[in-house]
Amino acid sequence: MQLAFISPGCALCCQILSVFGILFLIILGFLFTAEVEELTGSTEDPVNPKEVGHACFVAAAIYAGFFFCCSCQQMVRQSDSRRARRL
Repeated sequence: MQLAFISPGCALCCQILSVFGILFLIILGFLFTAEVEELTGSTEDPVNPKEVGHACFVAAAIYAGFFFCCSCQQMVRQSDSRRARRL
């Protein structure tokens, strides 16, 4: 049964982009939660920066889910290639 449905190149690209997305969103989440003046001091900034910080953390969790899915795909591809070499 073929469990790998993402190509190795796409899985690797997704992993790399997810790592950067997770880092960026976690940093933004902490900055909005701390109500840093540069992000919350203008008239066009969000009314409730703590909610924006929470949304950044949720988005980082979604990126972590994609990272986990693509990592599993990489492991499935590696185990399939090892199994094919034994046969």
